[in-house]
Amino acid sequence: MIEYCKTPRTVSSVSSLQSTDPPEASTPDAHALTEPELSGISRMSAVDTVRARIALAIDLDLMTVGEKLPPDARIAAALDVSEITVRRALESMAADGVVERRRGRNGGTYVTGLRPSVPDSAVEAYRADAAQVHRLIDLRTLLECALTHHAAVKASAGELAELAQHVADAAAAENWTEYHRADERFHLGIAEASGLTWALEQYREVLVELYRYFIPYPIDVLHAANEDHARIVDALASHDPVMAVDVAREHVQHLHSTMFVGQFEEQYRQDGGK
Repeated sequence: MIEYCKTPRTVSSVSSLQSTDPPEASTPDAHALTEPELSGISRMSAVDTVRARIALAIDLDLMTVGEKLPPDARIAAALDVSEITVRRALESMAADGVVERRRGRNGGTYVTGLRPSVPDSAVEAYRADAAQVHRLIDLRTLLECALTHHAAVKASAGELAELAQHVADAAAAENWTEYHRADERFHLGIAEASGLTWALEQYREVLVELYRYFIPYPIDVLHAANEDHARIVDALASHDPVMAVDVAREHVQHLHSTMFVGQFEEQYRQDGGK
């Protein structure tokens, strides 16, 4: 899921830090966060992880009946996999009747509203990783607060302008694939602006792992989250580290209740998907 910034101080994309299409049986990463015993999805194929993320969004009614998914290439870019991986995942979901693949002038992939007759093992693997997800959220919070504090002190006018542009791009996004790109650029941009080079690699690694659990959300939900980004930029521009950190901490900690695991799933169903 790309080089983003055009200034000499280029932000490295999260996607450049992980394999886009891992083999069916990959060698465990040496980093503690990615060892298979800590993460069930590390043992899943790339096709299954794509299937799980989209199927889970459909299962939670985050995608509505008849909704058209973004093109395969955009899904591949957003989920950090190859286009052929996305195509295989969607074809397997089409075989189960969960989505419909149409050809021709009105072609594309559409949500049918049907549910698999048996539980999807890939989806269950994602749900089983709840503890790992919450741990990653807390670890990201610690790093995000430190990076944001220093960015409020050190960010240049050029870096602030780039962050504001990322916020504008996210606001203009028309679907979750477009939003994901702007969101990634924004958070990595703050990390770079902090000047804390010792923390950048750790932050990117955590972001890589956490992004693997993100699933498609309705664009209005994502636009609401982008309002936090705008508030952070305002605080950075005012060189107010206290306000910037407060917003950043709340923004990341909110993931405990808005991601698909834990409280979010229960609350979302209670609210009838609203």
